[in-house]
Amino acid sequence: MASSITSNGFITVNDRRIYYEEEGQASNQTIFFVHGLGGTLNTFQPLICSLRNCHLVRFDLSGHGRSSVPSQKTSIETYVEDCKAVISHLNVQKAIVVGHSMGCLVAMHLAAMEPNLASAMILFGPAKELPEAAKSANRNRAAAVRQKGMAAAADAIASAALAPQTLSSRPEIVGYVRELLSRQDKEGYAMGCEALAAAKDPNWKQIRTNRVVIVSGEEDKVSAPATCRAIKASLGDRGVELVSWPGVGHWHTLEKAAEAGQLIREVVSNSLGIRQSHL
Repeated sequence: MASSITSNGFITVNDRRIYYEEEGQASNQTIFFVHGLGGTLNTFQPLICSLRNCHLVRFDLSGHGRSSVPSQKTSIETYVEDCKAVISHLNVQKAIVVGHSMGCLVAMHLAAMEPNLASAMILFGPAKELPEAAKSANRNRAAAVRQKGMAAAADAIASAALAPQTLSSRPEIVGYVRELLSRQDKEGYAMGCEALAAAKDPNWKQIRTNRVVIVSGEEDKVSAPATCRAIKASLGDRGVELVSWPGVGHWHTLEKAAEAGQLIREVVSNSLGIRQSHL
C-alpha cells in the first residue's frame, strides 16, 4: 500500500491555498514533513510505508505541487506561515519535524518561532543563509526558469543534485526527481529561488529542540558537509548529531530511502522513550 490517507484538502492562507495530506491516528507520534525547493510532499513518499504506526502530516509549500502560487513574492516567513496553518488546522501540539533542503531552513525558523512544537528535528541536507555567490546563482536561476520554463532546468538541476552513483545506476530515482522538478509551476519555483536567495538564518538561541539530527550526503553539492557542520556549530551542543552518508547527493530520502526511514523510526522510538520516562 502506497499510503492510507485519513484526510486531505486545501487550507486557505491569505492569498493562497495550501494542499495537505494526513494519515495515521492523531493520538500517535506526529511526524511533520517540510519539503524543499522544487519538491512536494511526495519527496517523503518512499518513507511512508516504514512509518505506518505514526501520525503523518505532509503538505505542499506555497507555489509547489498542488498548492497555489501566491499573488506576491514568497519568503521563508511565507513558508513558515504555511506550516503554521497546517499545524493549526490539524491541531498538532507536538511533532518530530522532518525537513529536506530549504525545508530544513523553514523548519528551523518554525522551531525558533514555536519553541514548544518540535520534540526533535531531522534535517536532510539543510540550508542556511547563502553566501553571496549562491544568492546570485539562485536569482539567475529564477530568471532563467521564468524565461525558459521548468523543462529546460529540470535535467541540469537533477544532474547537479544527485550523486554520480545514483545518476549512473538508478534511473528510477533520476526520473522521479526530474518529474518532481519538471511538474512545478515555473513562477512558484522562481519565487522559491528568490526566497532562498533572500533567506536569513534563524534565531539559533530560540531553537530549544531536545534532539536534532543533521544528515549530510558526502556527494551533496547543494548542502555540502561543511554547511551541515556549520549548522551544527550554530545550534551548539544541545543534542545535535551529524550523520554523513557515503554515495548520497542531495535527495537523501530517495537515494537512501530505507536508511532515512530507519533513522526516523529510531528518533521516534527515542522520543517515545523520553516521554514515557517522564510519566
